[in-house]
Amino acid sequence: MADTERTPLSRQRVAEAALALGDADGLDALSMRKVGASLGVEAMSLYNHVGNKDDLLDAVGDLLYARVLEGYTPTQGAAWQDDARHLIHTFHDVAMEHPNVVSIMLDRPIPSITKVFFLQKCFEIFVRAGYPTREAALAFNTVASWMTGFVHSELTLMRQLEEAGVPFTREDVPEEFHGAIEFMECCTAWTSDERLHAGFNTLISGFEKELVDRGWA
Repeated sequence: MADTERTPLSRQRVAEAALALGDADGLDALSMRKVGASLGVEAMSLYNHVGNKDDLLDAVGDLLYARVLEGYTPTQGAAWQDDARHLIHTFHDVAMEHPNVVSIMLDRPIPSITKVFFLQKCFEIFVRAGYPTREAALAFNTVASWMTGFVHSELTLMRQLEEAGVPFTREDVPEEFHGAIEFMECCTAWTSDERLHAGFNTLISGFEKELVDRGWA
């Protein structure tokens, strides 16, 4: 008897199967029928665990956020900046591992307790830094907006540039534009991790200055 037949279905197993299919073929190709087939059951069996395709996507998002939480462990006595970098790096790694379904993490609200746990971790970091709750929410929004744009850029523009290379050479443009060619080459010379840390360190520096200027630090 196949393992998929003797192992009971659960919401997590359904989400894991959907994630695997989404990773392979993208969200547009995801269907209840395909998820059921990958688990060796009829699509109707899935409705005991997910209400519909929309709920299935929520379950996948929940699974991805759970993996972020599994990879993030605050260090006792660590500076808030270090924990913030650790959490953002963990989020980045999970997002980049699942480019075909990353929109679930970036563009879709996840109405689950796992998302609440994730937001709690973010809230704790900002409160440790010295932010009042209202201003912590604004700081979090700044980071979330930057992170959304960063991941989208890494998976589209930067990935295309890295795969295809800079589309022009110095011979293609007038001499006064050679600086732009060098600039484009330098943009792709940095790794995704290096670009991540450079951007986030800039945000951290801004937060540190704000905390001092407003007397919260």
